[in-house]
Amino acid sequence: MVEFALVAPVFFAALFGALDGGLLMFSSGAVNHATGIAMITVAQEGTSATADTDAIKAMMSSGVASTGFAKLDEVDIYLIHIDPTTGLVTQDTNSCGVACVDRYGYTASTNTVTVLNPVSGGAPPWPPGARNTSFANVTNIGITVKCHYSYLAFTAAQLNITQTRYFRLEPTS
Repeated sequence: MVEFALVAPVFFAALFGALDGGLLMFSSGAVNHATGIAMITVAQEGTSATADTDAIKAMMSSGVASTGFAKLDEVDIYLIHIDPTTGLVTQDTNSCGVACVDRYGYTASTNTVTVLNPVSGGAPPWPPGARNTSFANVTNIGITVKCHYSYLAFTAAQLNITQTRYFRLEPTS
């Protein structure tokens, strides 16, 4: 009985730690996949007025919301510049008069997307209609998805999961 009292806490900590580690890896993969889905949706819809909100809803229906382990905190969609010689990616800071970044939140219970940094009228600072899809000058976009994972075995602990992708809008004219 003494042996069990000595070994049991270590055994169960290792068991629940392995379970949590597996769920964390699964959640990280789900967030990575969902970021790709959002990227594809924005690239396909281009300058459609609902491109960003459609992308976030597609992302949430693709797996992040269904797992229930990773909770979405924020989605940032922003203009980037790519240096043609070095390949260095930098976020635009003033082409829109302000930083060309749209920050979105998502409410799962009502399936609604909200703009976290609205300008006049509640619109995002860089609406999809302002993006360029001409052959001469396509828009390069970055998307960053920020989620958090709450451990099951260690209830007070959280881990942030962030995925970033860069892509360009396909020319349409």
